[in-house]
Amino acid sequence: MKVVFVAFLKSPSASGHQRLWALRECGMDVHVLDKDGYKNFLGRFAGKVAKLLKNPKLLSNTVRLEQDLIDLCIKEQPDLIWMEWAKEFQSQTILKIKKLLPNAIWVSMQDDNPWGDRKSDQWMWKDYFEIVPQFDVHIVKRESDVIHLKALGAKEMYMWEHGMYSPLFYPAVKKIIPKKYPVSFVGTCMDNRVELISFLLEKGIPMHVFGTRWDTRSDLPKKFPTQFHAAVEGEQYANVIRDSQICLGLVSHSNHDEWTMRSYEVPACGVLLLAERTPTHEALFTEDVNAAFFSTKEECAEKLLHLVNRPELCEQMGNTAFEMFNRLNYGIQFRMQDLIGKLKNKI
Repeated sequence: MKVVFVAFLKSPSASGHQRLWALRECGMDVHVLDKDGYKNFLGRFAGKVAKLLKNPKLLSNTVRLEQDLIDLCIKEQPDLIWMEWAKEFQSQTILKIKKLLPNAIWVSMQDDNPWGDRKSDQWMWKDYFEIVPQFDVHIVKRESDVIHLKALGAKEMYMWEHGMYSPLFYPAVKKIIPKKYPVSFVGTCMDNRVELISFLLEKGIPMHVFGTRWDTRSDLPKKFPTQFHAAVEGEQYANVIRDSQICLGLVSHSNHDEWTMRSYEVPACGVLLLAERTPTHEALFTEDVNAAFFSTKEECAEKLLHLVNRPELCEQMGNTAFEMFNRLNYGIQFRMQDLIGKLKNKI
């Protein structure tokens, strides 16, 4: 099967990169259009101007992007056109390609939440809402997405479960105890995370935070300068996980999420995940056997204070999670294989 794959691919650890690899592992002949190569002439001011004018077309050079998509589809004649976060495309562009390739299956991958609590970001989904009916299949992350997309005219939806991405996330070759970071968290400063991280640090928990906007949205990096670090991605990000005794896994509450990429990336590295207690996490793991859960900041601190002084137990639980995920084929290539089987029936 020939596929045209459209996504942001600048970061080697981006979820789009992981799905691209999985498609190729499933034997797909994939041709890529990287949206990161289409910067708006406004440069670094593009996002601010687009938000001010509430115009998603200003986020990138959409004219060139859409024309290059048309040209690529004409050249490759794909069976499947897979678009991730299709916020930049107009209905007439898709209709034009459909006339040229009437048998191609259109797939939208959308694991963000345009209907979540980030009301100030809803403007950027305006064009996406208009093209929803043009897709044959929508791949989504939560049941509420199905309801919203059906209301916009979506035809068919598949729930997406992520998986382990083995090229980047794998256990350390040499186990080192103690680890470099007793506790780590990788993520953006948002939702109620300042309150939680502040509470944990003030309890004396040796936590290291990697991510953006902590210095602009909180004073924590000034109060705890040795505990905050720049954002990491790719191999650096994977190394932070491998170098950690415990990784904190926080879901996006504003997106109404029940799992995060770390729900798969941390066990893929054979490291203990301390995650928020959600129905998905409870289905993926066995609590206190191959992961630890918490529901409140007090419970989080209690669990960390208990585990941080038990490195051997943490290593054992992380290894158990890795072995279980492999035994149950939780690799992203197997998730993709199941999905491709369903899509092939439509071609």
